Amino acid sequence: MTEDQQLNSNNNGTLSTFLVNTLKLTPLSPMYNNIFSALITILYVKAVMEIGLIIRVKYGVPELSRKFVHLSACSWLFFWPLFDSSHWGWRLNVTVPVVMSLRLLYKGAILKDPEDEDVRSMSRTSSPSELLYGPLQMTLVMTYVGLTKFMTPTGIIIMASLVGDGMAAMVGIAYGRHKYRVPLGGDKSVEGTIGCVVGTMGGIWCYSTVVGIEVVGGWKMLLAYGCMSSVVEATALKNWDNALLALAMEITSKHLPGYMELVQ
Repeated sequence: MTEDQQLNSNNNGTLSTFLVNTLKLTPLSPMYNNIFSALITILYVKAVMEIGLIIRVKYGVPELSRKFVHLSACSWLFFWPLFDSSHWGWRLNVTVPVVMSLRLLYKGAILKDPEDEDVRSMSRTSSPSELLYGPLQMTLVMTYVGLTKFMTPTGIIIMASLVGDGMAAMVGIAYGRHKYRVPLGGDKSVEGTIGCVVGTMGGIWCYSTVVGIEVVGGWKMLLAYGCMSSVVEATALKNWDNALLALAMEITSKHLPGYMELVQ
């Protein structure tokens, strides 16, 4: 049994446990536990989208609302422990990203309404086609992680790197003074790159603590993941950073621990 399989088999769902211990209700069956857990993630994402739209309208800064949605979407994995992995229904954790992927495809490629609420909250320029790049990549990565890396260190590392990506943009907008650009990439700043390192490290620590999965063996490993995500974020092809980050961090999570043992 692999590490990922062991972690999956150890999670029996905390939603039913919470209802029994706190509210003294009858235990939920694994299937109902997973259905209700999926409904909670739907409510969470619905609230995030509404808040993102409010931020866009109130502050008039498209990138601010876009990154708020981005960072909040990454944190969908906070709800992983609610699911019971002893039943196939744990796969319902990807209900939101699957539905959102179809929604983004429809609105970005077919509807093309610049006044649509998703376009207004998740695009930089109110162009519907932007939904087909960063936002769609995000939901596809979430779907992949939720189905193949559920309750695993690799899943946490991938999503934490996307936190770093979001922090890079926000820090760069607010404090970026030292600009640079790589071929085929977008405009970056030294401050934003540092924000990516810190955001990835913070994301790993926060997610691993909340989800209850140990990811790293010390601060050196944590820093190594942060530096790797910042390198990928800084050099990725424009509009493809989410997909490339997911690929790079999965590969890194498989090989970095062994390398760190060799050099220590």
